[in-house]
Amino acid sequence: MNKNTEFVDLGTDDANVIGLKVVGKANADTITELVERLENIKASGHKARVYLDLTEYEGFELSLVKEKLAHVSTLWSSFERCAYVIDKSWMTTAIGLVDAVTPMHLQAFSSDQDAEARAWVLGQT
Repeated sequence: MNKNTEFVDLGTDDANVIGLKVVGKANADTITELVERLENIKASGHKARVYLDLTEYEGFELSLVKEKLAHVSTLWSSFERCAYVIDKSWMTTAIGLVDAVTPMHLQAFSSDQDAEARAWVLGQT
């Protein structure tokens, strides 16, 4: 796993919930373990609920694009909902646009809405 990426405990035993924080630049390693977890959830007949903290995200390396393309089917079909915690307005807009045209339920939250993002992923709202 990318040393700038860590899985985050969201305080649930639900195996369909994944928490991830990316600090700095994301690369192929950032996606590798996430895809593995998504595929395990999908194999169990469920979809994932994902929390992504991107408040300290600084972009991505090209290796990430290749890895995402290699797993586009998994990434496209594995999410029940995904909360992005991000303070960049252009990313918030992009997330809203992607949500409108995909079967996934994506929602952007600002860093001061972290508790709401976690609750939304956990289905508590």
